[in-house]
Amino acid sequence: MQSFPSRHFSGKKRSFCSSWFGSFPWLEYSVQADAAFCYPCRMFQGPRHDQTFSVIGFHDWKHAMENGKGLNKHAASKEHLTCEAMWRDKQRRIHTSKEISTLINTDQLQRNRYYLSAIIDVVEFLAVNQLPFRGDHDRYSAMNENGCGLFLSLFEFALRKDAELARIAKTIPGNATYTSHDIQNNLIDVMSALVREHIVKEVGESFYTLKVDGTRDPTGTENISIVLRFLNKLCEPTERLLTIATADQGDAVTLTDTILGELTTAGLSPEKIISQVYDGASLMSGKHGGVQKLLQQKLDREIPYVHCYNHQLHLVVIHALAVEKAVTDFFSVCNMLYKFCRKPTVAILYKGETLKRLLDQRWTGHFATVSVILKSFDDLSTLLREITCNRAFGVDLRIEATGLLQSMSEPSFKFIAEMVHKILAYLDPPNKMLQSEDMDLLTGLQLVCSACTCLENIRTETEFQAILAHCDSVTKRPSKRKRSQNTAFADYVVEDISTHVDTNEETELRRIFYSCIDSVCGEMKDRFGKNNCQLMEALKALDPVQGTFLDVSKVKPLLDLTKTPALDSEFEVACNFLRAQMEESSPPDGEKWTMKQILKQFHRPLEAMPTVLTAFKHGLTFGASTASCENSFSTLKNVFTEHRQSMLHQRKANLIHLAFEKDLTRKFRDEWKDMVLRRFHTIHRRRLPLY
Repeated sequence: MQSFPSRHFSGKKRSFCSSWFGSFPWLEYSVQADAAFCYPCRMFQGPRHDQTFSVIGFHDWKHAMENGKGLNKHAASKEHLTCEAMWRDKQRRIHTSKEISTLINTDQLQRNRYYLSAIIDVVEFLAVNQLPFRGDHDRYSAMNENGCGLFLSLFEFALRKDAELARIAKTIPGNATYTSHDIQNNLIDVMSALVREHIVKEVGESFYTLKVDGTRDPTGTENISIVLRFLNKLCEPTERLLTIATADQGDAVTLTDTILGELTTAGLSPEKIISQVYDGASLMSGKHGGVQKLLQQKLDREIPYVHCYNHQLHLVVIHALAVEKAVTDFFSVCNMLYKFCRKPTVAILYKGETLKRLLDQRWTGHFATVSVILKSFDDLSTLLREITCNRAFGVDLRIEATGLLQSMSEPSFKFIAEMVHKILAYLDPPNKMLQSEDMDLLTGLQLVCSACTCLENIRTETEFQAILAHCDSVTKRPSKRKRSQNTAFADYVVEDISTHVDTNEETELRRIFYSCIDSVCGEMKDRFGKNNCQLMEALKALDPVQGTFLDVSKVKPLLDLTKTPALDSEFEVACNFLRAQMEESSPPDGEKWTMKQILKQFHRPLEAMPTVLTAFKHGLTFGASTASCENSFSTLKNVFTEHRQSMLHQRKANLIHLAFEKDLTRKFRDEWKDMVLRRFHTIHRRRLPLY
């Protein structure tokens, strides 16, 4: 303390002096009592000794340092010297691990740790494999009864396989068996907290991209997945699930406060956010009241918002293909086929691949559906013909089969299936690669642009004729009635007949073909080319194949996000150095040079040019997709099953965290187990001491 409270002695103010600590190592000061105490006397003296320095407290500051009085008198007293000797002996035994209690209980403490280690192993196994813990009861004595759950069953299995554990279990007190759901929750909390602390340590002082998405579970609780993208110590892009949060209200202000609160609670600085990636919902992306805007206002700086590329691809497919009514009707027939084949009487007869369900939230469902229909086209046609001709089936079923068969027999059905499959096949690789953890924003944009170029290249008459010829080879066009001549013209020479002529079917299919490709390419250019143009130019300037490579004027907007000065000299030297190195050598994997390869290969030389190194790190930190958030929701679905919906949100969130970050959770098997034991010891030391 800089100053201490004063007391009046003979009209003068006197107070405790901090320099006394140096003269008396045993001295203590209580702020609450404004009095001095003696630590060894307080800990070791008997009940008959003077209680001034152990219970009451000494505060006669006027005579504190006088000879024969105050502190000096107490230091020379027999009682104090005895207590101080006991204190020194205690310290010596602690340092040499020869405390009396330790000498007596060392074996028991080791047994306690061995016992709890087995319980930690069971918790780790169930958490990593997303399995339920509890049954109808959690009593240790009822371990062999039915309905005890996987936790007790696995622990009982461990007791049978490990004779040492079974022997130790008999020495454990009945009130410290540690098999109750409360103990499970404590262990899960500790393990999840350690994983979160490791993630925060991994992030360190690095800038990171914030990825957030939300979903409701069957109980109606909003689950907010917060994922961080950053570069680890090896300069490799890493994505980690920080937590699964929840909010009482679903408005943008509450959600923004929740996100910032979780970051701060975890020990991360919101000032290190370099970009934010969400879906396109107005709650998140709103330009005036969305989370992305509120976050920038609260932190009072620019934080670029990136609309998740996977979501954008989904919107491209949905909006572009919905332009053509024929394509919409095609998918309606596909959906009817899916429902038809799920009927029990039909499912028994169907021998082809299982049809996929069309999902409005995932365009990949459209791709999977079309793929199966093309592979099982003959099986579906055969099935529908059998049902149509077999009176053993009900009338409604035969009528439905007849209608579906008629739709599938149309040449346009097979043509649209082939066309849509070809278009979506070009979008499938970017969609899968965008879900990769190490996919950065620039590479993601390049993948999407490459897919768009491929689609433009197939917009040719040759490609149209190839699809049409393939359809004609497998689809029989319905035969038309032969036109007969009107008998009224029997005595005349007929030069021309003025009648209604059917629209040329090939012309219509050609129009659909070009229209769909134009719609998809137009949507892709519109969605992926209009946002963050200045930012994308900065990222392109970090691509070694670009003509603007390390152009400081282009890279500057990227550095301005973190207020990093752009030094022309460093960029000029780095550009010449890297170009020379890239001409003389190739990347270790034999591929072309990229930001990631440059940062990995030339990290040490770039340390001499910190602003250039920072620019490359920023470029790789930008993310392109919220796929990691979506993956955490898949874990949520596996953890929060219909039979486990009674668990509280904290337990649910922790289990999802441990299951999702399973590579970290597995460290509790060995290297992190001691940390769990020590932290658990501080909570339950009285029931079952471990150290």
